[in-house]
Amino acid sequence: MTQISNIRQLLTDAKLGLLPHLDERLQRTKKSFQERHKNLEFQPYDLLFSDCNTLAANEPRPLITQSITLKLSMTGTAKDKFELLLLASELQNTVDAAIFEWSNREWHQLEKPLKRPITQITGGLDSEFLQHPAESCRVTIYREFDLTYTLIFENKE
Repeated sequence: MTQISNIRQLLTDAKLGLLPHLDERLQRTKKSFQERHKNLEFQPYDLLFSDCNTLAANEPRPLITQSITLKLSMTGTAKDKFELLLLASELQNTVDAAIFEWSNREWHQLEKPLKRPITQITGGLDSEFLQHPAESCRVTIYREFDLTYTLIFENKE
């Protein structure tokens, strides 16, 4: 039987994974934002995987550190660009808080695949005016963090 990878557990586990935790938080936040701003639209978020390093020195099992970027976009009217930027800043705060909450909770699990808590989130935001729909503005938020977990060796049977 093949063991579920640690990265898959960390991201997708229904009870303990980051993505279900983040999905719940984002749904509440989106609902709150859209109640206040009727023309606000959110695009589905995207995950980008970048640098991945394996370190075996002084560890009983090698550790993998995977850099992940979470990309979130929202669109509103161009005349409300400043308000969109403020909402994006609030959304960054919400996302960062959700990631840190999840990391701290996961770090305290007895059988934890997360070997180091997330201690830093970096990123930023971009804005652009769009032609379609007319007079609209899209703000994209980038949040990058590292997940560190143990390497799993396959059993040769």
